[in-house]
Amino acid sequence: MADLVGTCAICGTATATSRRRHARYCSNACRQRAYRQRVHEPVTALDSFIGRDAELARLARLTTRVLTLVGPAGVGKSRLVRELAKDATWVELDSAGDVARACAEALGEPAEPVLSTLVDALAARRTVLVLDNCEHVARECAALLEPLLLGCPGLTVIATSREPLRVPGEVLFAVQPLSITDAVELFTDRARANQVGLRLGDRNVIAALCDRLDRLPLAIELAARLVTVLPVQELLARLDDRLELLNRGNRTAAVRHQSLRAAIGWSYERLSADEQHVFRCISQGQGGFGLDVAVQACDLPSDRVLVLLSALVAKSLLTFTGAGRFEQLESVRLYGRERLAEQFAGDPPGVPAANLRAVRRGPAPAANH
Repeated sequence: MADLVGTCAICGTATATSRRRHARYCSNACRQRAYRQRVHEPVTALDSFIGRDAELARLARLTTRVLTLVGPAGVGKSRLVRELAKDATWVELDSAGDVARACAEALGEPAEPVLSTLVDALAARRTVLVLDNCEHVARECAALLEPLLLGCPGLTVIATSREPLRVPGEVLFAVQPLSITDAVELFTDRARANQVGLRLGDRNVIAALCDRLDRLPLAIELAARLVTVLPVQELLARLDDRLELLNRGNRTAAVRHQSLRAAIGWSYERLSADEQHVFRCISQGQGGFGLDVAVQACDLPSDRVLVLLSALVAKSLLTFTGAGRFEQLESVRLYGRERLAEQFAGDPPGVPAANLRAVRRGPAPAANH
């Protein structure tokens, strides 16, 4: 039978195929490379994906080579990308120390030198690369992506991070908490998965619960696990202790997604000492606040406080709402109060906002005798 001309699914090289057999790869090397890529592709989610139709539609319309989804802990950045880019090559950076090597392994290109090998492999291919959980290696991601994108015109990168990567051409998409309707649906779905036939009661109580949880998917899913031991109304009444309560994440999840405290703590531990100081001080407020209140709370010069507040906004621990106002999610604020209480163990946990000016960087130095 006459040979037909095909192309290798990996490198694009022409391959000779017969009518009875189609050769997808030009060589065993490309076949093995394809296998290694499949190993690193994201696993299809085992539970339902709820809401986010508007976000998916907006993301699908974007035309950019570097798209970074930013947002606070537990807002659902990774899950949204799994729905958006189901055929992408997935690079999990949660515990990665070498970003370039993690990308090379995911793409099936482990040879040295890593960067030039990646450029050579991707230069003639169209590839969507997802870099998941970039915040702790943002600088390394930026250093890799600029030469990689310049050398590989067919490469598109989608990143998830709690802060921007700050590379040329980057487009940021801020992932917001769920709408209240979707939040209630998510809680209901996950609660009934934990107890078949469960009657949840008043929908308004569920809505109030989800709203107190900042409509964050992670917090909602963790709360839904407690319906086997607490009625929804009682769970709502106990949300001041949510950091202690919400600690039963999926066993297969990363450690920082096992509890709400760990998820927020992952961000806090990556702040500078001054950023941590401001984060703790502003947590004693209620709702929104202005720069003047933050200056009083932190006992720092106004210009310095503004710089540090801007850093917290960039790292998804604070939101600028316009007209000079800042806001914190309630769960984030409770975490800040917890850390402040640890610093000043002798102080009551609910110091009035008017007394915040007394808060200092640390305990007073011991007197010399």
